[in-house]
Amino acid sequence: MLIKKKKNNKVILLLPILLIIITVVLSIRILGKENSKYNDNTKVLSTISQVLDLNTVKYTYSNIVAVKKDKSINDIKIPFTEQSFIIKYEGVINGGIKPEDITIIENTGKKIKIEVDQCRILNHYIDDENLYVYDIKNSIFNKMGTNDILSDISKYKKEYEDKILKEGFMEEIKENTKASLINLLKNIGYEEINVSFKKE
Repeated sequence: MLIKKKKNNKVILLLPILLIIITVVLSIRILGKENSKYNDNTKVLSTISQVLDLNTVKYTYSNIVAVKKDKSINDIKIPFTEQSFIIKYEGVINGGIKPEDITIIENTGKKIKIEVDQCRILNHYIDDENLYVYDIKNSIFNKMGTNDILSDISKYKKEYEDKILKEGFMEEIKENTKASLINLLKNIGYEEINVSFKKE
């Protein structure tokens, strides 16, 4: 009877120890999974690309330009072929970043440090449904082809981009990009987030 009691006592003592060991191992595994959930840089970059709208700023504008053109042969102007007209149009400029502009400097799963290589104008297009052309010479609305009008406008697009960049458009893109990245990274579990921009 005494021997049986000793065996039972050993079994009773081993059970709590085994339970403690199992609990510790499981806890380590669970915590490890939580911490490593987003410490894979490829997954983080993929999430940013899929979830974040990389067009962080949309700028819509109206512009009016006066255009003069004439027909010529071998750089010799043909008399009485000059056209003078005014074009009123609306444009849209999207600014932001591309996935390749983002570099992860540090990533622990809870803390992340990101460097943005550059912000940029991603695209600039003309709303061809809101084009108005006024023929100055004949005082009528000229029925020009859309392609002809867009060709005339295209040279003014760069001028307008330069104008808004001087007015602080790039700083606005940076501010919105930083805010968007921080919000996204907070939502996926990061507690400490540092977003910086590469010095040009």
